[in-house]
Amino acid sequence: MRFIVSIILLLSILAQCKAVIEITDENFSSMVQKHDEWLIDFYADWCGFCQRFESTFYEAERQLQLSSYKHVQVGIVNVETNPGLAARFFISRLPTVVHIKNHEVRPLASLKSVNDVVSFVTLENWRQVEAKSGFVSPFSLFGKLLGLVGRLVKKASTFSSPWTLIGCLSGFLILVLCLPLIFDKLKKTDKMKTQQQNNSQLSSQNKMGVQPKVVMCDQRKENLRSSSAA
Repeated sequence: MRFIVSIILLLSILAQCKAVIEITDENFSSMVQKHDEWLIDFYADWCGFCQRFESTFYEAERQLQLSSYKHVQVGIVNVETNPGLAARFFISRLPTVVHIKNHEVRPLASLKSVNDVVSFVTLENWRQVEAKSGFVSPFSLFGKLLGLVGRLVKKASTFSSPWTLIGCLSGFLILVLCLPLIFDKLKKTDKMKTQQQNNSQLSSQNKMGVQPKVVMCDQRKENLRSSSAA
């Protein structure tokens, strides 16, 4: 009897583990395209609090599966093996849980209990949290570049020569620093084109407004001459 109970418990644990998706630098984009709402836990193996929080996160996932919010996907990211996502999401503390919906990212402030995680979704408490926007958004151009740099650093770390790593980092650092200048130049160019178009429109309107006045003046002069001659 105990053996059967142990097997049932083992199967339930395995089923629970299957429900939580392991997200990596490689499969993140495809996963987000398939499903628009996610809860993702960023952790590290060496983090003691991450290990204690693991059971809370898995229980939150189980409760979501039993609710009307089972469409919400639950995933985990190991920041050590996925530096691209760690950089892209600006992970500065562990564990960090984020809610993603329609490419809007909101971090969970409290991770004390299962209810903190579940209610963030079921009660839609995420609506009260401002989404990351601008440069700090993981889906912005800057965020994607940081993710790419993190992935390249991971690949470069496997090379035997340290100069390869230094070259990759230097190249992308220059690219990131030059991006604001490029965008600023493009904005100025667009602004100059708009001003030129406005000026040309104004000049054409002025010409159209002046010509009728000149014609009217010439007609009046001819009328005066004809009347004086008579």
